[in-house]
Amino acid sequence: APLHRLEYAAQLEQKQHFVEKALRRLPREMQVAARSDTQRERWRMPWLSQERLNQRHGLPCPVAPVLPAAATHGYRNKCEFTIGRDEDGSVAVGFTLGTVRERKHVVGRADGVPTVSAEMLAAARRAQAVLAESPLPPYDKVSHEGFWRAMLARQSFAHADGPPELLLCVAVQAAGLPEEQVASELARLREAFVAPLDPPVRLSLAVRRGAPPGEYKHAGEPAEAEGVETVLGREYIEETLLGLSFRISPDAFFQVNTLGAESLLTLLRAQCSLGPDSVLLDVCCGTGTIGLAMARSVKRVIGIESNAQAVADAAANAARNGITNAEFICAKAEQATRQVLERLTPSELDSLVAIVDPPRAGLHPDVVKALRRCAPLRSLLFVACHAPAFVTNAVSFCRPTSPSFAGVPFELVQAWPIDLFPHTPHCELVTLLERSDLVAEREAAQAKRSRAGAGGEEGGEADEPDEGPVLRPGRRVTLC
Repeated sequence: APLHRLEYAAQLEQKQHFVEKALRRLPREMQVAARSDTQRERWRMPWLSQERLNQRHGLPCPVAPVLPAAATHGYRNKCEFTIGRDEDGSVAVGFTLGTVRERKHVVGRADGVPTVSAEMLAAARRAQAVLAESPLPPYDKVSHEGFWRAMLARQSFAHADGPPELLLCVAVQAAGLPEEQVASELARLREAFVAPLDPPVRLSLAVRRGAPPGEYKHAGEPAEAEGVETVLGREYIEETLLGLSFRISPDAFFQVNTLGAESLLTLLRAQCSLGPDSVLLDVCCGTGTIGLAMARSVKRVIGIESNAQAVADAAANAARNGITNAEFICAKAEQATRQVLERLTPSELDSLVAIVDPPRAGLHPDVVKALRRCAPLRSLLFVACHAPAFVTNAVSFCRPTSPSFAGVPFELVQAWPIDLFPHTPHCELVTLLERSDLVAEREAAQAKRSRAGAGGEEGGEADEPDEGPVLRPGRRVTLC
C-alpha cells in the first residue's frame, strides 16, 4: 500500500494525473506508428488534430474525474501472503520486502496494511503462530529450499446471513519429504484453524502442493502433484454482486474490491442500452461477473476464459442464479474470439455487444484484429486495469485500415477512471471507442441541429437534446 500515507483526496489526484499522463501517450504512439507507413497522410485524423488536442490539454478524449472507492480500508477480497522470515529471522506471513534479484528474501508482517481486512489479518497471525512451531522451515525464494511457501486468502463481503466466508489456500513444497511428516504438519495446520478466529468467520482451508499460480519456478525445482485439496470446509466462497450470487474458487479471477466491482458494473450498464435481442460476448470473462450481471437484459451471453476453474465457476454461477441463456468457453481469447464471431448469424451480429476485460498486460493482438474485422461492431468499451497497456491496444484499434488491421478504425471518445485500489497507484480505466464513421455521422448530426437551433431562436423548432456517445444495440455496439 505505497500511497497509504497520503490523504485519500491526494491519492485520487495522483491517480487522475497517472491516467491522463498515460492517455496523452496515445497521440505520440500514433505518430510513432505512422513513421513506418509510406502513406502517412492516412494518419491525419481529425480527433487527433493539434487544435483538438490543445482544447483538451493534450488528451485524446474527455476524461471524467476518478470515481472514488466506496470503502478505502480493508477492502481486498483476495490477498496473497508470502511465507518466509522477517529481518529478525522469525517466521512471518505477510508481504515480500526484498527481491530475489537482490539475493534477499525478507517478509514483512501484514499487520497495519490498510488494504487487508481484519479477518485476513487474524488468519495470517494464526498461520504465523502455527508455522513458527513447525519443524519444517518456510520457503526461501533465493535458495529455493523450505516447505511453507504462501497463503492465499479469499473473503466474501456481501453477507447478510452471518459472518463472512474466508477461504485459505496454503501452498507447500513437499517433494522429497516423507509423506508421513507432510501429513502430520498439514493436520496440525488444520487443527489450528478449527478454533474460531476473531473477528469470527466461516472458514475453509485448502492445501496446494507446489508453487502458486504465477510464481516463478526455478529450473531445478522438483515436480509436485497438481491440484488443490480441501481439508476443511468447502473449496469455494460465495459472494453477492448486484443481487447475483457468485461462486469463487481459489484461482478464479474476481475483482479484488467487491464494492468497487459493483461501481464498475453500474458504470458499464449506464453506458450500454441492452435489448432483448442483444447477444453479449464476454471475452476474458473470469467467473462471469460482467456477463451474468447483464444476462437478464439480453437474448444470449457467450463468455470466453482460459482458466478452466474460472469457467467451471462461471457455469455454476449461471446455474445458481437461474440463468439459462449463458454459455462459457474454456479457451484462449485470441483463439476463440474469431471463431465465435464467425459462427454468429447476421441478425446476432447486428445485435452484438462484446465485453472485454483483459488482464494487466492488455488484449492479445489477435483479439484486437478479430474485433476490428467484425464490421457490425460499431463501438467499444474497454475495461483496463493498466492504462499504459490500454494505450498500446488503442493504437491497434485506432490506426488506419490496412491488410493487417482490417475494418474501419476506432476513435477514443470518453474515459472514466475508477478507483478500485485505494492506497495503491493502480486505477481501473473504462474507455469508450467508436468507429470513425460513426463519430463523423454524429458530429454531422450535431452540426445540423446547431444550425437548426440558430433558426429556432427566430421561431423554429427547438433542438432535441444530444444524448452523446452512449452504447446502443440499434447502433450495433460493442462493449470491449
